[in-house]
Amino acid sequence: MSRLITVALVALAALPPLPRSLAAQRVADATVAESVAELHRLINRQRMAAGCDPVGWHEPTARVAEAHSRDMAERDYFDHVSPDGTDLTVRLLAGGVTWHGRVAENIALTTAGAPSAIELWMDSPPHRANIRECSFTHQGIGLYLYRWTQVLVERPAAIE
Repeated sequence: MSRLITVALVALAALPPLPRSLAAQRVADATVAESVAELHRLINRQRMAAGCDPVGWHEPTARVAEAHSRDMAERDYFDHVSPDGTDLTVRLLAGGVTWHGRVAENIALTTAGAPSAIELWMDSPPHRANIRECSFTHQGIGLYLYRWTQVLVERPAAIE
């Protein structure tokens, strides 16, 4: 039995390593949808505890959020503004999203999942205020390589 384990370990060691980002994303891909859905539920639980209505899901906004998470990972930064100066409103408009009212964005970097992301945001007064702002009606959430982006919008519409 130990010879079989040794042979298996030698065979594994001979395989070329996956690029770090690809290996991490494969792990994340297996649970991205479940993690995003969990965070959506946790955010709505916080909103209801604050006396706000739950926010609905808005797929075009989610695509913008995911693109920002991916951009942060691929260009190795962590900020609301991209290195070329692109901010949330520009990203939303480029993604075909318009809205009536306010928009806000929360970002988190954590490998510990949705409970960690919501905990980080609730421990931060500006992020907590975004979540508890009752005027927001919808949200989209993106996750890529442990970078979480939540975009909150008031009465969004997609440009066709």
